[in-house]
Amino acid sequence: MIGALVIFAAGILMIMQVSGALTTQMRYAGVRSQIVALANEQVDSIESAPFDSINAGISEDTVTVQGWEYRRMVSVTALTPVLARVEVELIRVDSMGPSHSVTSYTSAVW
Repeated sequence: MIGALVIFAAGILMIMQVSGALTTQMRYAGVRSQIVALANEQVDSIESAPFDSINAGISEDTVTVQGWEYRRMVSVTALTPVLARVEVELIRVDSMGPSHSVTSYTSAVW
């Protein structure tokens, strides 16, 4: 009887540990989805602008996603007079947790 209770208690403790890890993974998945959307929205915003209005350079700001602070860096590099590379990177300020970066290219109409 006591042996069965010990095995039952050990099983409950293992389930509680797995539950905590699963909760953390689900939160990371939700955050990752949001930062991917933020990065892609930024790229789409730049790509939809007229090419002549896109300025090469780097900008940086901080955004909050589900209570976590992220540094967002947007870099636009002119590769030729009609082609530019757009890079957006979101990195946790405290370096723990998911991050995301995306690179795209935009060009003038030929």
